[in-house]
Amino acid sequence: MKVVIWGYPLYSHTHSYIHNAFYKAFQHLGYDTYWFHDEQYPEDFDWNDCLFWTEGFADKNIPLNKTSTYFVHVCPDPSKYIGKVKKFVDVRTNDIWHKDHVYEFTLDKTKVEKVGPCTYYQPKKNRRVQVLNQYHQYWIEDYDKFYISWATNIFPEEFDFNDIHHPRENKIYFSGNLSNSGVCENYSTFKPFLEECQKSGIEFIVNNPWANPLSEEEVRDRTKKSILGADVRGPEHIRNGYIPCRVFKSIGWGHLGMTNSPEVYKELEGHCILQEDPRQLFHDAMEKRTDYKYITDAMKYVQENHTYINRVNSILSIL
Repeated sequence: MKVVIWGYPLYSHTHSYIHNAFYKAFQHLGYDTYWFHDEQYPEDFDWNDCLFWTEGFADKNIPLNKTSTYFVHVCPDPSKYIGKVKKFVDVRTNDIWHKDHVYEFTLDKTKVEKVGPCTYYQPKKNRRVQVLNQYHQYWIEDYDKFYISWATNIFPEEFDFNDIHHPRENKIYFSGNLSNSGVCENYSTFKPFLEECQKSGIEFIVNNPWANPLSEEEVRDRTKKSILGADVRGPEHIRNGYIPCRVFKSIGWGHLGMTNSPEVYKELEGHCILQEDPRQLFHDAMEKRTDYKYITDAMKYVQENHTYINRVNSILSIL
């Protein structure tokens, strides 16, 4: 079996980091792995017996093959694949409910198969389902659904427990988006956290990855020298239970895990601190940030459960 990552060129889109993580993980596990995109792919490649990982807005020219399996994240049009490939799997974020321009669904995690940490599988049933979004409206035969959270982008053997004692600056370098508008507005919950930072003399430095994408190494280095590996979810992510990769990455780089999301705390099985009040979250995190035993245990937990090796193994389990 060959593995084909068909998606965004690195640094061209935030999902390109995810594509890169899967590309490296499949290679690390010894699979013959390739990375193509709509504007650059070979004409004479053998597309038989491939596992494709792609995204529904980056698959315009993806080859469809009856002997290959397609994992499609954010797929607005399943009819493109159903009946034309060996197996189609609709990849969705691991949310307890979700509503946007592509999807509207709820996920009861007690009624689907858990195939790995933060990964759930809902096999297709003998029925017809409706595709209803702003792009398409039609009925079609049911299809497999795979719910997943992203992970830390280092391999288990790359964890360095000395990072727990990495020299910290009196700053927080936040590589993410702060928005005061839109569905995923998060400034309302970040604002009280930022105010506590300011009161404590801690500079909060933001880099928007959409406007200025940084390399993985630079994001890692900035996070490691931060006084906290901060992650504060906005109202929408609190409601829908979105599980961010940031918390896995921060823990993997030696930081205390921290969240204001009960669902994140639940999926991490308590290996981070939970405080729904962002002001108090800041103070709780500052107080516990040198609890090295707690952080070590959390690092070991992420090392064993939340790398892309774990995510790839979950994918392989449903082939």
